[in-house]
Amino acid sequence: MAFSIVNNTTMYNSLKFTVLAFIFLQGLSFAENNLSFDYDYALFRDEGSKIYLEFYYSFTPGELIFKKSASGYEATGKLALDVLNKNTNKTVVVKEFRIPVTLADTSGNNKDFRLTGQINILLDSGTYVLKMTASDLNDSTKVNNAEEEVVLKSFPGDKLSLSTIELSTDIVKSADDKNIFFKNTLEVTPNPSNLFGNNINKLFYYLELYNLNKEELGESYSVTSEIAGQDGTEIKSNTKKYDLKSDSKVEFGSIDISTLPSNRYLLNIKLSDSNNKELLRAYKYFYIYNSDTAQDNRVLTDLENEYLLSEYPKLTEKQVDSEFNKAIYIMSDQQKNKYEGLKSIDEKRMYMFKYWKGISQYLTKKEYLSRIDFANKNFKSDFREGWKTDRGRIMALYGKYDEIERFPYEGSTRAYEIWTYNKVQGGAVFVFVDNSTGFGDYVLVHSTAQNEIRDDNWKDKINIK
Repeated sequence: MAFSIVNNTTMYNSLKFTVLAFIFLQGLSFAENNLSFDYDYALFRDEGSKIYLEFYYSFTPGELIFKKSASGYEATGKLALDVLNKNTNKTVVVKEFRIPVTLADTSGNNKDFRLTGQINILLDSGTYVLKMTASDLNDSTKVNNAEEEVVLKSFPGDKLSLSTIELSTDIVKSADDKNIFFKNTLEVTPNPSNLFGNNINKLFYYLELYNLNKEELGESYSVTSEIAGQDGTEIKSNTKKYDLKSDSKVEFGSIDISTLPSNRYLLNIKLSDSNNKELLRAYKYFYIYNSDTAQDNRVLTDLENEYLLSEYPKLTEKQVDSEFNKAIYIMSDQQKNKYEGLKSIDEKRMYMFKYWKGISQYLTKKEYLSRIDFANKNFKSDFREGWKTDRGRIMALYGKYDEIERFPYEGSTRAYEIWTYNKVQGGAVFVFVDNSTGFGDYVLVHSTAQNEIRDDNWKDKINIK
């Protein structure tokens, strides 16, 4: 069994993906009976005359049937792969995998990820038929079948050549040679659907260069990665130059695709000699899909495109409401009333997206929510979450203090803290007293900041009568 969880939730909403499969993918993905299954493959040179075929596949757990178990809820996808040598009419590979997934809870977005795997097969040159059957072990009606004919030609032993391209959602340096996606000191996470978009705004690619030699290349060479439209027109490109040092090379990289609209595109990887003459190229089609409205003909504004590429289109109403509630400390009454008057989830999503964008030059969402997280971890009482306490509110508004003085219980006095901010309104202090007799619920009793409670006799409040 070889699989991994790939948590690209924004790209794999199952309903959206099933619709898109029929529009764009033309055989790379197939869906029927509400079971989607994606596959792709890449070809590499083996040490001998054989060809190394890497077969990539992925399931959508949200389309599998989950059953209650002692550890939560369990589902199992099943993949059968047969490889038939068409020249000899013999089956040379028979593999079957069960792909289990266990969840503590099947509600919400918990099933919005991909079970992605890879199968490595060593083959001779020839024509093969890949026969695939994907099914749900708990529901025999959920089954898909597909076939694809693949022609394998041996890589030349004495001339320049390129492998095919593997498209990936991520490539990182790694020393974990037990990982199913490990090769040549890299962990290359495949994208069997070749589908990108929304938060998946970088296209990663991997290929190998063989038989690099001075006679064909000269003293140096260059590799150009280019994205082209369906008509072949270049959209963006990047060229890397290398000195000839070895006879083979692993070529990988990423391309920012966040500004590209939904469509089908072509990735070209070109190998050129020292005189910039193109000698070889590999190519691969891929697809970008940014939203459920991507198929209309209206030109989206930059703001709308930015919104659709953000996390907001995938947030549930509960998540958006929670984000709004945490932001009330820095919102005006007018902004709060505006949000509370919104009727639909889409209106709420767009409102919060615009809100953070509007204040980003003063305070980013990331910074503000990091303050909330700090408050939850450090100021939680027996009665309230950390961000809902007085200390949490001040932390959310002004960030972390410059100085803090802590005073524990001492017989006749309560525990209290004094926070000092050097840059808030020219310098401000906040005094919090634990009125809960040891339960950690500190209350603001005095501050020199504007619009906060002020009590110059606050020291009377630390005395236990």
